[in-house]
Amino acid sequence: MNELVKKMDGGERQVFGELVLELNDFQKDALRELGNIASCHAVTSLAEMTGLTIDIEVPSVEVVLIENAKKLIEAERIVAGIFVQVDGGFSGYLQVLFPERSALSLVNFLLCRMPGETKNIETEMEESALMETGNILAGSFCDAIADFLHFSLMPSPPSFAFDMMGAMVEDAIIAVVQAQETEHFILFKCDFQGENEKGIYGYILLFPHQNSLRDILSSLEVAAARVE
Repeated sequence: MNELVKKMDGGERQVFGELVLELNDFQKDALRELGNIASCHAVTSLAEMTGLTIDIEVPSVEVVLIENAKKLIEAERIVAGIFVQVDGGFSGYLQVLFPERSALSLVNFLLCRMPGETKNIETEMEESALMETGNILAGSFCDAIADFLHFSLMPSPPSFAFDMMGAMVEDAIIAVVQAQETEHFILFKCDFQGENEKGIYGYILLFPHQNSLRDILSSLEVAAARVE
């Protein structure tokens, strides 16, 4: 395990496997509220597409060491994932992940199949259906953030994978690390769930670059000042 040392208050603070950066309460609340707005916007688009009632949990915001990332997710769970790079007012990466059962249910719905008919994600048509769904969610999520913070966001064309959640998240982490040569990253996680156990369940994960996170926080402070 890496030992990271951070200067604070004229002394040294050693952090072993814990958070390295710290967000104050205002910043955490502001990020959760931003995430709640963006997630509601995205999930509304999914609800309109499927006709389901979908609930959203309060988003979580964590600053974590890379080596601890898999402790925050269900690493062994099989998911269908859409991965996009985000540029514009801030830069980073966005993932939309559907656990296997939800992914199969979505494919059945979108391709007008009977419940239980799809057993695996194997064909280009099945992948395309999930990719388009994830693309709509990602686009709606980014649009809501851009509208709230008054800047533009441009998600890249999505890539698709059907794999363990740990492997999918690791790909996003590697992309962030390669871009910034950092040992920690910001994980923004939103869970959403359909109206019953057979509904749609999934995650939206946002990995903003650290420089971009500072820009987001500055914009949120300006927005709060306008409200006051």
